[in-house]
Amino acid sequence: MPMTVFVDSILESNLGYAALFICVGVGFLFLMQVDSGEPGPGLWSLGFFLNALGFLLWSGTVAIPTVLYLLAGEVFHVAGFMMMITGLYRFTGRAYTPAFFALVAAWLLIWAVSIVMLRYFVYPAGIALKLLRAVLFVVAGFMALDRRGDGSRFGSRVAGYSLIAWGAYTVVFALVRFDSLLNLFYGFLTGLQVLSAFGMVAMVVDRVQAKAEASERRAEKLEGLLPICSYCKKIRDKHDAWLPLEAYIEDRSEAEFSYGICPECFEKHRPDK
Repeated sequence: MPMTVFVDSILESNLGYAALFICVGVGFLFLMQVDSGEPGPGLWSLGFFLNALGFLLWSGTVAIPTVLYLLAGEVFHVAGFMMMITGLYRFTGRAYTPAFFALVAAWLLIWAVSIVMLRYFVYPAGIALKLLRAVLFVVAGFMALDRRGDGSRFGSRVAGYSLIAWGAYTVVFALVRFDSLLNLFYGFLTGLQVLSAFGMVAMVVDRVQAKAEASERRAEKLEGLLPICSYCKKIRDKHDAWLPLEAYIEDRSEAEFSYGICPECFEKHRPDK
């Protein structure tokens, strides 16, 4: 199959990519069970499934006109990449904002214009499509590196640097041809994709581990015997300092005290008595 601005590999390799991305998508479905409260794995799974569908179309196994399957494959790939970057956006603790939707709309507008311009300027428009993809990968990589919250940064670094390298690969391959080493370079591309997915998995593991450690720290703060004064009810801490009961609990938990008076004490201490 000749190279195009959409498809950079032979039919068989696209079919292999489809199988690989389906397996990765299934893996993220299982990962959703590890921490059901996280939105990232579900969006990543959907993203890899959409990319798999795009590669399936590009493999030529679907009996539709060439122009249609090339365009449909590009649409599914873009949708998959959008799911991937949205998953990272939500996983790293960012909320949807007008600026987010404006940037996505601007990217999609430039992408749609590039698609239309393929009819008149094949090479420049094709380069523009590749660069737009690279922008998504690089932005996703920096979002992963800028992950917020506590815990290990191992997964963030693996995912972030792999995505940035994936973006750099896309730019280089859009401008320079390596036909004599095509299989080697596709091997590196597959490796970067797998490393990106591995990093996302590690990010979820890091998050679960951080939550477990935080829960353990909270439990340790109030467990065990508390030495308390039988008269004033102050509590002795590990530094042998005697603290009011309220101060001791507030320092070691998320509890806060509000003061009132119970009915018995009210009857005992009411001012008209």
